[in-house]
Amino acid sequence: MNATATPSNERFRRRERLRGRRNFARVFQRRCSAGNSHLVVYVARNDLEYARLGIIVSRKLGNAVARARVRRRIREFFRRTKQQIPVGYDYTCIAKRAGKEDWAIIPDETVALFARAIKKISRDQPR
Repeated sequence: MNATATPSNERFRRRERLRGRRNFARVFQRRCSAGNSHLVVYVARNDLEYARLGIIVSRKLGNAVARARVRRRIREFFRRTKQQIPVGYDYTCIAKRAGKEDWAIIPDETVALFARAIKKISRDQPR
């Protein structure tokens, strides 16, 4: 295997992308979220055997290049930590404007953020 190849379980597959206004609206309607200085994560159950990720980056964060960079960082984080993130949920990440100059994802903090959001949804809505 060459240095640029990634294992198949670390790929960000098409089915793992949250797409469509209806899916985003469903996640926001559940109102289960958690946030930190860089990111707000909304969570909703999806009854699938995998997690899906949606990303929202406002124009307030910067120009197209800056917004694309933030989206890439969020996707890369999700791709690399998929094994630690619980499946069966849709996640919508909203990048915050605060601290945009040093915008970064800290893996341990962000995994904890996802866990906090799931804890809220589990507490609010029994399966």
